[in-house]
Amino acid sequence: MRSVDRTVKDLQAQIDRREKSAQLLNDDLNKSRDKVERLLQTIDELQASDSSSQLSAKRAERELREEREKALRLEREVEGLRAASREREHSVRRSGTLAALSDNGGGSRRGSSIGVPSQNGDVKLEVPVRRSSLSKGFL
Repeated sequence: MRSVDRTVKDLQAQIDRREKSAQLLNDDLNKSRDKVERLLQTIDELQASDSSSQLSAKRAERELREEREKALRLEREVEGLRAASREREHSVRRSGTLAALSDNGGGSRRGSSIGVPSQNGDVKLEVPVRRSSLSKGFL
C-alpha cells in the first residue's frame, strides 16, 4: 500500500511538474508571439517611414533638377543678351557712332558732326542745327 501511495505521489508530482512546465512554455510562447508582433509592427512603421523618406528624397531630387534646369535656362538667356549687347556694341563701333557720341559727350547732336567713315576716308558728316518751333508741337 505504501509503495502504491508513493508511486501515486511520484506520478502526481510528475504531472504537476509537467503542467507547470507546460504553463511556463505557454507563457514563453505568448511572450515570444507578442514580441514578434511588436517587431513586425516596428518593421511596418520603419518601412512606411522609409517609403515617405524615399518619396521626400525623390521630390527633393526633382525640385533640384527643376532648379538646375531653370538656372541653365537663365544662364543661356543671359549669355544671349550679352551676345546681343556685344553685337550691338560692335556694330555701333563699326559704324563710328559710338566714337561720335563719346566725342560729343553723349549729348545733343545738333550742330555737331558724327564720325561716320565715307568712301574717300573722310569721317565727318554734318548734322544740321534744329530750329526751334513756335508751336512746340501743339496744333
